[in-house]
Amino acid sequence: MFRSKIKTMFISHLIVLFLFAFNNSAFGMELKISPFALYEQGKDDIYIDGIRTKYGLGVLGATVQANIENGLEIYSRLGYGYHPNASVSLTVDGKSVAVKGPTSGNYRETGIRIPLWNKSDVFIISELRSTWRNVDADDLAGFASTRAITGKAVNDFDSLDFLLTARFPLGETAFLSITGGRSDWHLTTNAVAYAETGGRGSLSCPCSYTKKVDAESSDPFFGISITSNNPMHNFSFELYNRSLKSKAGTSIIGFEAGYVYQF
Repeated sequence: MFRSKIKTMFISHLIVLFLFAFNNSAFGMELKISPFALYEQGKDDIYIDGIRTKYGLGVLGATVQANIENGLEIYSRLGYGYHPNASVSLTVDGKSVAVKGPTSGNYRETGIRIPLWNKSDVFIISELRSTWRNVDADDLAGFASTRAITGKAVNDFDSLDFLLTARFPLGETAFLSITGGRSDWHLTTNAVAYAETGGRGSLSCPCSYTKKVDAESSDPFFGISITSNNPMHNFSFELYNRSLKSKAGTSIIGFEAGYVYQF
């Protein structure tokens, strides 16, 4: 509940800030549009309260970023991904079973960046961002031993990140950025497996098996990126580690590539 309120307040303030900036800056506001590609994958299976699950998300999307004044930036991102035959984990008889099927993913993010220090081309920037991720698989199929299994799974993974970034010049053509901070995260999984035949003891099929995860915590975030330095066109590449170790005993590794066009 607390995190939900924080997110609602954050988005509301961001919208008000954007409208205020637009009304006061009019055409003087600098806009950037940047397509991006992002892929996130759990380093190992996520293991929470005796239940194992997998996480992976790949999307293509676009970022709209507004530079207000004095280096203040606000941005919003939207991405979508689809895999025609992704591998997903379901639970049957207490064991994880790999099944496959079409999977779609959605990615939404809103953030604000505030410059804190600038000296000799070295920048220190604070950032607050909220991200919503959804992975949905409605038509899964596979086998548990010789038993045919069908199923569906929904993963929702949200995060609220409080970050500091140090940016250093790499000659005259690029910048190196190192980012660290805290991430408040919330992961929910709801997966159901169906079997038409089989079963042991008093359990007879047709039958279903449900796997649910609902966990939230706070963990470190670390990332490193390289961005080209061009007034009009820039490429960026970022590699990051989002820890889930306080609850899940693993972390999420992500890679992102982007292109920025300024007009």
